[in-house]
Amino acid sequence: MDASLIDANASKESVVKGAPELIAALKQAYRATESKLEETSTPSTYQAVNDRMMSQSDPDTACVRKGSGESRPRYHHHRAIDDHKGVITAVETTPGSIAENRKLMDLLDRHEKNTRCAVRTVVADHKYGTNENYVACQARGITTHMGEAARNRANTGRKQGIFSDEAFTFDPVQNIYRCPAGQILKPRRIHPLRRTLEYKAPARACAVCALHAQCTRSHHGRTVQRHENQEALNVARAQAHSVAARRNRKRRQHLMEASFADAANNHHFKRARWRRLWRQQIQDYLIAAIQNMRILLAHQNPKRSAAAAVALPEWVTSLLLQACFALLIPLSP
Repeated sequence: MDASLIDANASKESVVKGAPELIAALKQAYRATESKLEETSTPSTYQAVNDRMMSQSDPDTACVRKGSGESRPRYHHHRAIDDHKGVITAVETTPGSIAENRKLMDLLDRHEKNTRCAVRTVVADHKYGTNENYVACQARGITTHMGEAARNRANTGRKQGIFSDEAFTFDPVQNIYRCPAGQILKPRRIHPLRRTLEYKAPARACAVCALHAQCTRSHHGRTVQRHENQEALNVARAQAHSVAARRNRKRRQHLMEASFADAANNHHFKRARWRRLWRQQIQDYLIAAIQNMRILLAHQNPKRSAAAAVALPEWVTSLLLQACFALLIPLSP
C-alpha cells in the first residue's frame, strides 16, 4: 500500500480564502460531493485549512503542502499492488487532504473484490501504522507488516529516554499497571476518540521515585494508555517489528516506488489532465489499467524487460487516454 499526491489542473492563484460559511456555500454551489466533506480527517474542534479556502478552478481539490514545497490544490492517489509482479490491484482517488491511513481498509476490500483472493499480509510504511489499522487488520486475520506511526513509537520526541508503556506490567485481575519501581497505576479516565483507558500513578509517588528521570518529565505523575483491544494491538506491533516485516517493507519500497515512477515518467501521473474529482478518478483508473497491460505483456516474454517489451511512445499513450476519456464522458454524473 502507498499513496501519492497529484497536482490538480488548477493554479494556486485560483484559491480563494474566506470564512468557513462562505467556502461551504461556494462548494455547494460548485456541487462538491458530500462524501468529501464527510471524510475530513480532522476533529470537530479543529478548523481545517481547507474549510477556509477553495480553488475556483477545481473545487474538489484540497490545498496540501508536499514536503518543504508550497501549498497548492492537489488530489491524493491511493494504490495497492501485489507482491509478486507489482500488478495494481486497487486504486482510489480522494482530495489531497484525506490521509493515507484512512483508506487502508477500503483498499483491502477493493483488492479482495478485484482479485477474489483474501489478503494474508499487508505491507505499508509508517503512515499506515495507526492503532486503528493494526486492530482492524488483526480482526480480519491479516498479518501487519506496516511501520509504526511516529506518534506511537517509543524513544522519539518527548518519549525519548523514558520508559515505554511496554515496561509497565498489567494486572488484568485488579485492572492496574505496575511501574518498574513497583508503584501502582490505577484507571483514571477514558479517551473515546483514542479508544483507550488512561492509567495514572500518584504525583507524590512519582516525585520521590528514584526512577523519575527515566519514567516521566511531567510533574503530575506518569500515565499509561491501554487500548480497548490491547492484546490484538500487541500482536500487530510484534508482527510489524519482526525481521520479515522489515524485509517486506524494503521490498515494498522498491516495488511501489517503481510503480509510481513508471506512472509518472510514462503516463503523466503527477499532473491532472482535467478538473473535478470524477475526471481525476477516470484518469487514475486508465493509467493503472495501461500499466497492468504492460506488465502482462512483458511477462509473456520474460526474456525482455517491461520497458523494452511494451514501451509505448508518449503520443500513443496520450491518444489512448484521450480516446478512453471521450468514451467515458457520457457515463459521468
